[in-house]
Amino acid sequence: MVMRAIPGWAVVALLAAGTATAAEERAINLDAYQSALLQASGHPNELNRWHGIWNYDNGRQDEALKYFLRAAAYGDKLSQHFLALMYWNGDGVDRDPVQAYVWADLAAERGNSPDLIRVREHIWHELTPAQQAQSVEMGQGYYERYGDQVAQRRTNTEIRRFARTQTGSRVGLLTSRLEVNAGRPDLWAGGGRSSYGPLQATGTEFYADNRTRPTEYWQAEDLSLGALMKRIGAGEVKVGDVDVVKDEGK
Repeated sequence: MVMRAIPGWAVVALLAAGTATAAEERAINLDAYQSALLQASGHPNELNRWHGIWNYDNGRQDEALKYFLRAAAYGDKLSQHFLALMYWNGDGVDRDPVQAYVWADLAAERGNSPDLIRVREHIWHELTPAQQAQSVEMGQGYYERYGDQVAQRRTNTEIRRFARTQTGSRVGLLTSRLEVNAGRPDLWAGGGRSSYGPLQATGTEFYADNRTRPTEYWQAEDLSLGALMKRIGAGEVKVGDVDVVKDEGK
């Protein structure tokens, strides 16, 4: 069977970062992890995604799996993509191409990410007819729990709860400055200044529409998906013997 070549990040993404040895090659450091958690306040899909990334990056695949599953239940497409890769590569779990396809199909559910669609189609064409039939049967149950129709609803509930925590005037102005501590003091003992001080944001930034209104939030999530993949993964890995084939008609 001829296999299509797929992008390096699609095969590796986060999973390549788990083998890094130098600190600068890690997916995220402690500061970035703590900052990400604070900025993800009120958004359980993001919180669990970052917990999953941090645990995977530190060699705790079993914990990563748990958090990616939680994030997936809140409609997090990046986490669903990571689950597809883990099951496809047998990384921290028993290799299961059928389950890998189910997760890849969920990750590509919205149909607006060509990269996720290519991963899904690559896995599908590697399955046997029996495995394809099995994945269709298994996928029905997974969509009932992890599909956008139910998963986004869970996140929307939490987003609305988060929006109710905002403070401001009766006309909706959020002018007071919020300080989000990133986990390190701005000043060390003896007067030295750290290289990573507290994060700061205004109320209008922290409670912006793309953080507190479900429609705007999911639009922003879709836009940032590609950027997140590039940020947390790099490298090249081949799955089997890969041949580059040209699209018919070109």
